[in-house]
Amino acid sequence: MDKTFEEYILGMNKRAVEYAKSFDKDFNYKEDNIEDLEEILDYYSNDLKSEMPTENQIYSMALIWGAYLGQMIKEHFNPALNWVNEDVFDDGEIIHLKSGENRIFPIDKVYKRLINGKEDNIISFYKVIKEEFNN
Repeated sequence: MDKTFEEYILGMNKRAVEYAKSFDKDFNYKEDNIEDLEEILDYYSNDLKSEMPTENQIYSMALIWGAYLGQMIKEHFNPALNWVNEDVFDDGEIIHLKSGENRIFPIDKVYKRLINGKEDNIISFYKVIKEEFNN
């Protein structure tokens, strides 16, 4: 991975850890952080309904929290996953995790969680990925 891009993703992770403190959460990449992250995303999802942020603001939130979710997945299930920014669906580059042909889209998942609410719960997303890597 491009060192600058890796530094960018790590910077997003650092931001997530700092922002989590404002919710009295200690983000340390332990698995129980997933419940805390879901709680934070629920807060933001509910807040979006009244605040009406721009698309860029929503994506910025998704990038920060999704980078953290992705690092958790990488650390717990497959350290060989790499952050990449590639055109996957012929509609522009998208930041995601990749190892061989396997791709995981934690930033997109967080974006959907913010927009759609609890129906796109990240705990179930995390559990599905955990099952796939444990099989």
